[in-house]
Amino acid sequence: MNLKMVGIASAVVIASSGAFAQSAVAPEKVITFVQKAPAPTTRVVVKDKIVVGQPLPETVVVTPIPDDPDYAYAIVNDERVIVEPSSRKVIQLIQ
Repeated sequence: MNLKMVGIASAVVIASSGAFAQSAVAPEKVITFVQKAPAPTTRVVVKDKIVVGQPLPETVVVTPIPDDPDYAYAIVNDERVIVEPSSRKVIQLIQ
């Protein structure tokens, strides 16, 4: 393996590690709340993939987390997401 390939492989590992670390930013109590929150009766579907760091479309309803105004959540494409309420930016996808 030449040095160029080693550098690329290292960059992929670092990028993957960073993405994983970035996804675990919400406090455990917020994650637990979102996991247990009832799903809305109307299914919300958007065409675009939901991506950490990108805002949700304006058509998606964002619900505040009680007792923690720094976080809100939504259920989009059957996926639970934690968002920053002021910007609607996705900060974590919940499995």
